[in-house]
Amino acid sequence: MKKTITNAVQVIAFIGLSVGLILFSEESTTETVAIGTTKNSAVVRERGADRESIQVEREVLSEEAMDALAYHGYQRELAYPGFTTYPESGSGNVFLVNMSGDVVHEWKFDASRLRLLPNCHVLVVHGTKWGMKRSPWKELRYSLREYDFDGNLVWEFKSPDYFHHDVQLLENGNVLGLRRIEIPAQRMLAVKNPLYRGLRMRSDEIVEISREQNDIVWSWKAHHWMDPNNCGKYPCPKPIKREQQRLRQFDWTHTNTVSPIPENKWYAEGDTRFKPGNLIVMPRNHSTVIIVDKESKEIVWRYKGNYEGGLSYGHEPHMITPGLPGAGNMLIFDNGQRRNSSAVLEINPVTKELVWAYDMGNRFVSKVAGSMQRLPNGNTLISEDTTGRVFEVTPEKQIVWEYKGNQIRSARAHRYTPDYCERLKDFPVH
Repeated sequence: MKKTITNAVQVIAFIGLSVGLILFSEESTTETVAIGTTKNSAVVRERGADRESIQVEREVLSEEAMDALAYHGYQRELAYPGFTTYPESGSGNVFLVNMSGDVVHEWKFDASRLRLLPNCHVLVVHGTKWGMKRSPWKELRYSLREYDFDGNLVWEFKSPDYFHHDVQLLENGNVLGLRRIEIPAQRMLAVKNPLYRGLRMRSDEIVEISREQNDIVWSWKAHHWMDPNNCGKYPCPKPIKREQQRLRQFDWTHTNTVSPIPENKWYAEGDTRFKPGNLIVMPRNHSTVIIVDKESKEIVWRYKGNYEGGLSYGHEPHMITPGLPGAGNMLIFDNGQRRNSSAVLEINPVTKELVWAYDMGNRFVSKVAGSMQRLPNGNTLISEDTTGRVFEVTPEKQIVWEYKGNQIRSARAHRYTPDYCERLKDFPVH
C-alpha cells in the first residue's frame, strides 16, 4: 500500500473499483489521504493526530453493484477448495461440509469453538448460546476436551471456572484456553465509581495448560493488567437492576479470542511487540484489540479502530500467517453493533492503516459473534454467525461460495485444505 500526500487542491484517481480522494492545503486543518487500491472511500485526519484518529468511511455501493457481487452460485474456478467445519448453535451438531455443500462427516456435540488438529482430532469448547442452557453441554463448559475424529474422548482438562469462546493448540503441544472469573474483592477496591464498586464484575483469564502434566503452566488475568474503571473505547454501560442486586455479574470484558502471533516480518525487522508467541486478545466489551507480551504480561499494543467510527464489538482478530496473501497483516471481524452493519477489516498492525475491508452495509450483519479466515488463493472466508451464513469472497468482494446449513446460528466456521489431515482424504472435495 502506497500513501501519497500532495499540495494539490484535489486529485481523483480511479483504479478498477477503487476510489481515492486526496485533499490538502496549507490553510487547511485536515487532510484526506488515499488508502490505495481498496474499495474503501476517503480517509480524514487532523494534522498531528495519532493514526487511530484517522477516520475511514465506507464506500457506499449502489444496490446494482452489491447485486453483482452477491452470491450467484458456487464458482469452482474462483473458490479455494477444502472442507469447512460448521458448528451449529441450536442443534448439538458440528458438520464437515465440502465445496458442494454436502455434509461429509458430523460430530454429535455442541461446540462454541472447534478446531480440527493435524492428526484429525478436534479440540473443543462446549457451550454455544443454545448449549449453555442444556445438559450435558452446560456442565461441559467447565472442561476443555479433545476428541478423535469419530467423537471418542481422548483428553480433558476440568476447571472450577467455565471455559468459553476460544481454544488453541500451541506449537509446544500445550493448550491455550479462556475461562471466566470474577474480579476479587481486593481488586474491586480500585473501582472509583460507587455505581460499579459494589458489583460482581466478570473478568477473564487466559490459561496455558500442559497436556502432559494436565495442569496450568501460565496464566494472564485481565483485571491484573487492565484498569477495572475503564471499559475501553466507550463508557461503561449503566448496570441493570439484577447486576446492582448482585444477582448477576457485570460483564466487564467478555473476551472472545486469544490468538498467538505467528512468525512475521514486523518482528524480523525489530518490532518486539509482534514477537511470535505474544497473544492477540479481544475483550469484546471494550471494542479494543490488545496484544499481550507473553513474557512480561504487559499490554504492548492496542487498536480501537477508525473505520466507520471505530470498532463496535469485535471478534477473531489474528495475524495472517506466513505464506498467505497479506501475511503479517491483522484481520478483525468488526461487528458494527452500534451502526447495524458489520465489516471484515485487514489492517497493517504497525501503522494501523486499513489495507482492505469487506462491508456491504445492511446486507452483512452479525452484531455479535463472527469470524473470518484468509485463504491461500487470497480469498477470505467469512462466518456471519448470527444468521448461520458462511461465505467466501474474492479480494474484489465477489461471493464465490456460500453455505447456510439449517439457517440457525453458527459458531465460527473454518476451512481446511483437502490434505490437512489423513481422514479428510476419505471424502470428496466437490
